[in-house]
Amino acid sequence: MMAMLTLNGTVQNFFVQPARKDKDGNERPETMHAQILAENVLESGEKRLEMVTLKVATDIYKQLIGKKVAVPVGAFASNGSIMFYALRNESKPYLAASSQ
Repeated sequence: MMAMLTLNGTVQNFFVQPARKDKDGNERPETMHAQILAENVLESGEKRLEMVTLKVATDIYKQLIGKKVAVPVGAFASNGSIMFYALRNESKPYLAASSQ
């Protein structure tokens, strides 16, 4: 099964957020994140760059810094913005066709 949405962009960064306690004192496990510079084409044909931080399930993104990738994602609206998340069952990114 293929994802309906794919985020395309260049991997800029990978980081691990350490385990922590939330405001209610509950333990939150460490999480991995990839930052991808996505290129959005506007109706006018101009391009807008947007940094997207995704919570991810694999550290493969460390090896992909500087590479163009396509990542299967889901999306939801939050406070008037669209938020993306990497799909766990399709968590591995793949190199975009134009990447070398």
